[in-house]
Parts: sequence; structure tokens; C-alpha cells
Amino acid sequence: MARTATFFLLFLATNASVALLYPFTLTRFLLAAFIYTIGTLLTLYLLFHPRNQWLVANRSRVERPGAIALTFDDGPDPVDTPKLLDLLREKGVKATFFVVGKRADQYPEIVRRAWDEGHLIANHTWSHRLLFCFLTPSRLRAEIDRGAESVRRICGFRPRLFRSPVGMRHVLLQSYLTDAGLEYVSWSIRTRDTLTADSGVLTRRILRQAASGDIILLHDHLPRGAHVMLEALPRVIDELRKRGLEFVLAGPREDAAAGTPEPVACESAR
Repeated sequence: MARTATFFLLFLATNASVALLYPFTLTRFLLAAFIYTIGTLLTLYLLFHPRNQWLVANRSRVERPGAIALTFDDGPDPVDTPKLLDLLREKGVKATFFVVGKRADQYPEIVRRAWDEGHLIANHTWSHRLLFCFLTPSRLRAEIDRGAESVRRICGFRPRLFRSPVGMRHVLLQSYLTDAGLEYVSWSIRTRDTLTADSGVLTRRILRQAASGDIILLHDHLPRGAHVMLEALPRVIDELRKRGLEFVLAGPREDAAAGTPEPVACESAR
């Protein structure tokens, strides 16, 4: 909580700096502008940088030597996620899916298939709110708990890994994740597949950066479709295997003690 309090003090001090403008002088203006700019940049870094540890302890790598992890956010998608699962099965690759609870409830059979085929299912909040870092405490807890409950209904276990939308932080996130028994997993390679329209560019970008221990961020649900990622992925997998890298999950499946899914929940969401 000390870090949360420090963040609030930083936020308040940054905004209070505008008081230096009165009475207005050039010196006061420059001082206020300097304090406000530095404070704002630091605040944005703490909220948006995916690997900073200040507000939320997080892991952005896998520990096994010679290993690399593929992670997919924002799904499931009724069209692209089954295509991705087909591809991963063909290549013999296991991956980690950070699913949006609301979408998981719409397509529970896809989430269950991913789990049954050896992949890991993780929590990516309930509704993927783009203003995640500004949620009220009650809404923040609901986003975490409802996302986890969606996975439990479908797969029979509560997930152990969490990733927030776009990697955003929240001043109360660490305490809520601790209460929920969740580990925050970030990434070491942001592929920018959400902004890339050329599969060759995406392939080269990933292969240029990828190395042992990396966690790679990709998306199996995009507004325009994930066809670019699906076109790039076979070449990425083949090349990384040639380099001697092994594809692993972002966390152990045994941590998610799978039980029996609730068939009523699955049937009602179809």
C-alpha cells in the first residue's frame, strides 16, 4: 500500500503544480510546466509501461533455458481462434490464451477445446475495458473476479495468470490480484500485430527480437481479423525451432487444478 500512496501523492503533486501559475510570471510558468510535465510522464510510465514493477509485480519471461512462450490476448474469436488452434495442433505447439471473460462466455466450446488440447487458459478481465487504469475499486474487482469465474465455469478451474488490457496498471491492482491468487504475466516482445497489415513484416519483427526466455504477445481476436498473425505464425514457429527454441506455456498447467466444467453454463452461452 505504500507504493499506492506514493503514486497518489505523485498524482496530486503533479496537478497541484498548476497553482504555481498564480500570480503569473514567466519563471512561475516555466517551473509549473516543468513539474507538470515530469510528473505526468512519470505517472504515464507507471500506469502504461508493461514491465515496470512499481504498482504491480509482474513476470515478462519464462525461466526454462532454451524456451519461448506464445501468448494470445483478447479472444476467443469464433473464426480465428479455431484456425489458430488447428495451426498449433498441426505444429505441435502449446500456447497461453489470455481470454476475455465476456467473450469466453459467448464461445465456451472454443475455450474448452484450447484447454483440452493442452494449452493454458488465463484471465484477461471480464470486458477488456480500455480505461482499465481509471476503474473504480468495485469495477476493478468485478473485472478480475468475473473473468476468473468465466474460466472456472467453462474449464472447471480458476486461472492462476492475469494480464490487463494493453498491459495497463491500476493503483489497487496488486492487492486485488493477491486476494484472487493471480500472478501478473506481461511480455518481453510486443509484436504490434494489432497495427501490422503485412505478414512478412510481422514475421521479420518477431524473428529479429526473439530469444530464449521471451514471452511473445499476439492477439487471436482483432476487429479486422487475425489473418496477418495466422499467416506469419507458421514461419515464425519453424524458424524458432531451427534455432533450437522450445515452445512452452507461460505458466504450469498443474497450477490450474482442472475440475469438471459446468455444462449448463456452456450450453446457455452457445
